[in-house]
Amino acid sequence: MDILDGAVFSTLMTIITLYALFGDDIRVLVTDIEGDPTFWVMNIIALWAFSFEIMAASLAKPDYFNGFFFWLDFISTASLLLDIGWVV
Repeated sequence: MDILDGAVFSTLMTIITLYALFGDDIRVLVTDIEGDPTFWVMNIIALWAFSFEIMAASLAKPDYFNGFFFWLDFISTASLLLDIGWVV
């Protein structure tokens, strides 16, 4: 529980969240088609990180699993799949 609420983990997840929000827009604006796989790999890393956070919070926080924030996190994490070209 302490790790999930720690400054390092929170900072890392904030950076990953900012990437998840704006990474695909940056990909479209800045790169050409050759840069797409790099962004897709970064999306997979973000997907993995968010999935880890959901699993860890489900184990560490008593009322998290199947609660409002669990489903909010789950749906937002699943939406990352749509940003991965290999999946779409």
